Amino acid sequence: MSESSIKSARERVQWLLENQCRIPIRSTTPISFYYKTSDNLIEEADHFYKTNQFEQSFILYSRYITLFVEELKQHHPDFLNVSVNDRERVKEIIRTKAFPRAEELKSKLIDKYAQDYGDQQVHSRENFIKPKSPFLLRQKSTNEHGEDKVKISAPGLGHAPTNTHHEQVRANYVQIPAVETMENHLVQTNQESIKPTYDRWQKPITNSLSNGMGSFRRMTVPNDITTKFLQVAQRNTDRSIETCGILAGYRKDNQQYVITHIVVPKQSGGPDSCNTEKEEEMVEYISTHNLITLGWIHTHPTQTAFLSSVDLHTHLPYQMLIEEAIAIVISPKFHETAIFSLTSNTGIPIISTCRKTGFHEHANNPPLYVISSHTTYDIGLQCKIVDLRA
Repeated sequence: MSESSIKSARERVQWLLENQCRIPIRSTTPISFYYKTSDNLIEEADHFYKTNQFEQSFILYSRYITLFVEELKQHHPDFLNVSVNDRERVKEIIRTKAFPRAEELKSKLIDKYAQDYGDQQVHSRENFIKPKSPFLLRQKSTNEHGEDKVKISAPGLGHAPTNTHHEQVRANYVQIPAVETMENHLVQTNQESIKPTYDRWQKPITNSLSNGMGSFRRMTVPNDITTKFLQVAQRNTDRSIETCGILAGYRKDNQQYVITHIVVPKQSGGPDSCNTEKEEEMVEYISTHNLITLGWIHTHPTQTAFLSSVDLHTHLPYQMLIEEAIAIVISPKFHETAIFSLTSNTGIPIISTCRKTGFHEHANNPPLYVISSHTTYDIGLQCKIVDLRA
């Protein structure tokens, strides 16, 4: 292998470490949450390792190592208060499994990436004299973000869970809005409306194809989840205040996750925000009932169902700890329920390296998030609401 191919391969591995492996830490989240949830992280890494999915396994082992060696140590105020037993258990996992496997996988990835680079160079030389296709010429006309305004359409999503959110929809130029506005909503309602003079349908509809979700385990969602959550959120909804909750459940047969609970923590909020309080109560309930945190759910009382920039940053740690973790957004005003995931190849690296706070813009082409394609509603599964606000 040439020096240039080895250099390119090492740079690619380094990019993974810098853009895919740093889980953001919330200092207000009990540190026990990270210790408990990381068990699922290492189990998923083991699964990918055994099935020879080298890149994904390398990312997850590296996330585990970085979480405990750097992120929690540097950014969580309770790191020094962790029990000796938990510290030693994690050290043993890193020493005997995570680190040696990460090094092994790093070597394999460098070899693979170097081979890919060499093959690409050969292919480029073979096609150097071929005329460029009109398609390639058209691609070059897009801007540095690959943004190209093209009209898009999407299926409607109502409160009644359907399979329409699994259909393939196209995505082109959009930006995640700096503020949550009705003009920048994600999912169209089922009602017909007169099209305004400017194109309101240029929204962050995203494509479930090629988003890195092909290896995800299935996520089973209770069929009554929207109805039950709207009931506990009704008082806030009447006052145009967001309500949020944590999705919890269990893993079944190593092939799927099943959501069984929504844990509603103490919280404060407004029309476009929701902040959890006393998270230790929520973490304790999930831990003592042997549940797994599988994502979060919240309402948009005045807007449509989409993920704002704040929502993207909120969802990131859930999905970095469990890749199948989902974000459910309910819009009671527009009768929409949608389930979203960050894209592995674009959303996670961009949001994880973004240092902005509050509402801000992100170019969304390629898409940062998509309608989740790994979820299934179960008509026989009932959701239990645990409201800790009382």
